[in-house]
Amino acid sequence: MDYLNAILERKRADLKKILPLEGKLRASAILRNDYAGFRTAVDLGENRLSVIPEISRSYPAQGLPHMDMDIRCQYSMFVQGGAQGVSIAVEPQVYGGSWDMVSVISKISSIPVMARDVFIHPVQICQAIVTGADAVNLLVAAVPEKELEPLYRMATGLGLDVMMEVHTLKELEAAMDLEADFVCINNADPHTLQANPAVTERLIEELPASVTVLSAGGIRTVEDALRMLDAGANGVILQDELAHLDIPQEFMEAILALRAE
Repeated sequence: MDYLNAILERKRADLKKILPLEGKLRASAILRNDYAGFRTAVDLGENRLSVIPEISRSYPAQGLPHMDMDIRCQYSMFVQGGAQGVSIAVEPQVYGGSWDMVSVISKISSIPVMARDVFIHPVQICQAIVTGADAVNLLVAAVPEKELEPLYRMATGLGLDVMMEVHTLKELEAAMDLEADFVCINNADPHTLQANPAVTERLIEELPASVTVLSAGGIRTVEDALRMLDAGANGVILQDELAHLDIPQEFMEAILALRAE
């Protein structure tokens, strides 16, 4: 299955349903001014990693089916584990997500919330703002270059932290052309979800020290996390890596205890 293209096809179909609401959503988004700073929260300095767990109901990379778990319980465990921020997988078909999940968690969260999705139109950015997100990602692989800058400028202009999510050097260069200061290097191929942490080690060398860098995908052991820290990452996004753990807090705490060599 080509995950990215399947998601993009659904996103384009979904746009037809929400485009009539664009004016109302944009007006509400403009009025919001209570953002928690996601980027600053996940930057603990150059010798430590922050941990950003992702709330999801499906984990396709692990072959785990849709699970009806209480997202409030997930959130509570992640906060107990020391999370600096929380990501919420919004996409419904692959990750079992929804905008309701963002709304529920944002209302109770003491840490910044990111709505992580495939955003291809400004109305989706407004939807993220209205439902309570403090940050969004922009998946560079999903957006034509000529459309990337307007989305980025619009989101940052409305007050959101925007994490540019990249998988290749070409995508990273597109993010740097926008002078982005917050980047996620995703080690997982967006089409197959197969992950290799060496992607972060390779691409991070192209980034200036002023950029806050998160790594995502394939970080299954504390040793994997240490590789990301030694490469220069500021934090890790943990997705399916936590799904099979009865006590995810222990894995999170072990990563938070790491110090760069």
